[in-house]
Amino acid sequence: MASVLATQPAHAAGPNGAVNIRGQETWDTDEMMARVCGTDGGTGYQDWYVNVTTGELRDHSAWREAPVWHKDDGKWTLQPGWERFEGRCEYPVASSWTYRAAWRPISETRTNCTDSGYSLELAREYATSTSYSHTVGGSTSVEASIGSWFGVSAEASYSYSWAIENSVAVTNNDVIDIGPEKTAWIEASPTKRVVRVNPVFKVESYTWNPTGKREDVVDVTSWRDRGYDRIYSYGNYIDGVADELKNDGSPLMTFRKKDRPAATECA
Repeated sequence: MASVLATQPAHAAGPNGAVNIRGQETWDTDEMMARVCGTDGGTGYQDWYVNVTTGELRDHSAWREAPVWHKDDGKWTLQPGWERFEGRCEYPVASSWTYRAAWRPISETRTNCTDSGYSLELAREYATSTSYSHTVGGSTSVEASIGSWFGVSAEASYSYSWAIENSVAVTNNDVIDIGPEKTAWIEASPTKRVVRVNPVFKVESYTWNPTGKREDVVDVTSWRDRGYDRIYSYGNYIDGVADELKNDGSPLMTFRKKDRPAATECA
């Protein structure tokens, strides 16, 4: 599936009302958000430091450690250029869509070796499938661990609209007409649903020190004091793909009969 990476307007409302900071900072915010929120669905408190000149990102282990901190008058304070943000990750749905998957055989093959057409019964089987991927700046990788939280969200307020964690198997017997000296089978094209999540960081505290003097510390509750407290980066997203289900819980798919001239089957 092609990646969608066109930069969105920075102040357009995104998932959960978050603001897209991709292209608004001098550093790679896709990589930053991928590291901050990861792919495990965690919503616990986090504490990070970013160098707004170089884009270097450090976690809580940098607490009161050079080069992020220094001492002024014997007490610790942030170094100019390093900014601290604290808060939690959220995983709201950014978008969702469906597409028709490729045709594939789902039945046994049966052959009519006579010189007239007749009907034969075929057994067909199909089981739904799910897959998960993580895209950062256009590079996509499969992430098996995503499945542990994507189907049932970490927070009940996030609805992913379909039971991705449940596998549904379909078995049936169909009677089809098979022409003279033909081999036939049944194919299906399932409808797939994609749910895309752009992880969001909810800023609870944002701190910096423009001079390095303890009395000059600035502490606000928005990202870089810009008036918004939820951020995401458009090129960092997680996709879950599963078979679309009908109201009765069965997979939504289209069937067709295929055949070809019988070869060695009728020798």
